[in-house]
Amino acid sequence: MTLSQPRPFDSWIISPVHDSSVVPAIWSEAASTPLILETLRRHAEIASVGRKRFPGSLAQKNKLWLEYRNFMRQALSNFQAALEVPNRSSCLLYYYAMLNFAKAELLTVRPSDVQGAVHHGLSFSPGRQRKSVAGDTLTVKNGVFPWLYEHRTGYSLNIGTELPVRRLVPYVPEVGTQSIDVGWTGERPKGFHHVLVMDSTQTWPIVLLSPKSIPHGVTGRLFRKHFEQVALIDNWRDVFAVSRRLGGFSMHQARRTVPHLSGGAPDLPGAQSITWQMKDFIAHRDGAFYDGILCPSFYSGRVFPMPPSLARYAVTYYASSLVRYKPSVFDFQLYPEQAILFDAIARECALPMLVDTLAALEGRAQLFADADTLRV
Repeated sequence: MTLSQPRPFDSWIISPVHDSSVVPAIWSEAASTPLILETLRRHAEIASVGRKRFPGSLAQKNKLWLEYRNFMRQALSNFQAALEVPNRSSCLLYYYAMLNFAKAELLTVRPSDVQGAVHHGLSFSPGRQRKSVAGDTLTVKNGVFPWLYEHRTGYSLNIGTELPVRRLVPYVPEVGTQSIDVGWTGERPKGFHHVLVMDSTQTWPIVLLSPKSIPHGVTGRLFRKHFEQVALIDNWRDVFAVSRRLGGFSMHQARRTVPHLSGGAPDLPGAQSITWQMKDFIAHRDGAFYDGILCPSFYSGRVFPMPPSLARYAVTYYASSLVRYKPSVFDFQLYPEQAILFDAIARECALPMLVDTLAALEGRAQLFADADTLRV
């Protein structure tokens, strides 16, 4: 098939994908555990930081601030302790850290629900657990997880919804290799490059991704609704600021454009909002190389967002259940692939979960880029 040529443009700007109505936090260094822990500690110990999250009178704010800072302190203590525990055993502490972070986050929208006795919102019966984890399923119950899911995605998660573990784990980008070793293939989040381009009168986004990264089903239809594949331009590597060593990509331009502002300046937020129309299936980038992550619907036939932040949370809950009740499934002599997979979950998800929490508590994307690792 012969692809059409893209609209000509004369200038461009590399732009990580984010909600154009909210200014992201830009960090001129790489994300690190000490950095994020210290930033989150501000929420636990500085009243002007933590208290401003809450509406109402000073007395009402102080009441919620008391709960908030102690959820945060508990979460930070659990997380610090988890860092000292080797292998997947740390998932138990990581989960209780994330549970308390989640309750702190939900205080702004469900203050009466998260104070006092609270259910996890997920269940798993270890008594039914087989030797392989491939057939296991989490079941959504009333509690923190569906509340957190609705708060972060805007969609309700029906009580009784089942989340198959072999489908859930591939939505954790950090353990792609290990989940493939276990045999769990299929659609999974994929990074993409994103640039806003402009001519003398209008601006629009173009994206660069692997042809195999375009999902099937509802996600693919939504992507093709807003973008069309076009022929690669000769200087595509310069435009997207990637190495000459890279190849095998396809380029897609937005089907519509936005006019420049009245003074002639390009409408960058307007162009960014074109891509953000796919927000249900886009996660913020997790490093300096990609500009966004395309996350296919959990079920291709219907809209079911599953951002990596929520997949990490649910998988960590599952790992904590196995650690408590069925550690034999991690036996290296009998199930080395499973042991390696859950060791990777404990090791690789810790920092991204902290970033997820910081972004949620501060209500904006957290974009990290170490100056020494920026792409060319």
